[in-house]
Amino acid sequence: MAKKVAVIKKYTNRRLYHTGESRYIKLDEIAEIIRQGSDIKVVDSQTDEDITKQILAQIILEEEKNRKDLLPTSLLYEIIRTNEEITRDFFENYLYKMMENYVSYRKMMDERLHEMTDMSKLSFELGDVLMQSFGLGGFGGGREDRRDRKL
Repeated sequence: MAKKVAVIKKYTNRRLYHTGESRYIKLDEIAEIIRQGSDIKVVDSQTDEDITKQILAQIILEEEKNRKDLLPTSLLYEIIRTNEEITRDFFENYLYKMMENYVSYRKMMDERLHEMTDMSKLSFELGDVLMQSFGLGGFGGGREDRRDRKL
């Protein structure tokens, strides 16, 4: 299934127009479109030049300004200091893959953690068996009822 691509035109007055929704939008709305899973394509209204990368960079800079410390200063210095080819190679081949792997791993771990902590999916009998196997006794309805036990 192909990703949805939102086409946005940037006008000379710096306004951004979402062609699919026939309305002007702001950078934070574009960021939300991306977070919801869609890609964007931003074109200059006069030249039809693809300026998507500039808008994506602008979104990151705006978020940096609002959140502080999204990108470490040391990384920004290193990007400026290294030559263009090394920087492009780093972003295309290393950082992108690392981010992709991290997000995938994080999602998988969140799902597994949710599965492990969602005890409502377990029947009381299975819960009793698990609790007894750890030497903690059952919750009731099992072999021995807590109320009948002497402390």
